[in-house]
Amino acid sequence: MKNKVWFITGASQGFGLGITKKLLEQGHQVAATTRNPQKLVDELGANKNLLALKVDLSNQKEIDDAVAKTVLAFGSIDILLNNAGYGQLWTFEESTDEQIRECFEVNFFGTINVTRSVLPVMRKQKYGHIFTTSSIWGYVGVPYNSTYAAVKFATDGWTESISHELKPLGITVSCIKPGGFRTNFLSSGSLITGEETISDYKSGRDEWFTNLASFDKQQDGDPERYCDFVIDITKGDKVPPVHIFTGRDSYEYAENKIKQIKEDMEILKTEATDLHVR
Repeated sequence: MKNKVWFITGASQGFGLGITKKLLEQGHQVAATTRNPQKLVDELGANKNLLALKVDLSNQKEIDDAVAKTVLAFGSIDILLNNAGYGQLWTFEESTDEQIRECFEVNFFGTINVTRSVLPVMRKQKYGHIFTTSSIWGYVGVPYNSTYAAVKFATDGWTESISHELKPLGITVSCIKPGGFRTNFLSSGSLITGEETISDYKSGRDEWFTNLASFDKQQDGDPERYCDFVIDITKGDKVPPVHIFTGRDSYEYAENKIKQIKEDMEILKTEATDLHVR
């Protein structure tokens, strides 16, 4: 199978860095975007198949320029991996409007702006695959997660919707919903919290965040195996599905939610389905 051209956002750490490294080892060509491309070059070394690009996801011109440079250097973009983002966990009422909007700006609007820039390339070549990185917390709501959940639920719904629009054009889309992996997601540099302003939340919030902190670097998921998994599912003849759950905990959360939805639907099914015009 021929090597492919990948365009990866958030490539300087975590899953983005791991996948970029493995792709280069396998001979693929990678346009890797980050706010500090020199850091990426220092980490991975000089490589003719690596195009390290400075991109601020809130800057559409930088995004468009990076896509143009990728096509100029490598001739195409076969796979887009929207990976950039950060976690934001706190009580909803104590989260400021500015914090919520910034989380959407980077995690959601950054993703859709990169995709909008890449789509003309894929439409012209009549093929391509797009990965958007969501979270199991973008499928299942948990406490103190309202902002991040809103962003990732939006990512999930947007991905599912455009999958129908793009399939006739030869472009396929997947939304990955990871569970807990031993990355730096729960570390202070990657996770944004907030300020304590309402005492009513203190007891439950402190207990939840203390418990969450105990999982940092102790999560069940192996990031190396995750990176191999994402790369490997692009190698066969089968097109990756729209919804991809990764990790045992991700499957458990999803299966429990599906069960709960079915139970909720049954509670008012007779009344709720008898609402047609008579």
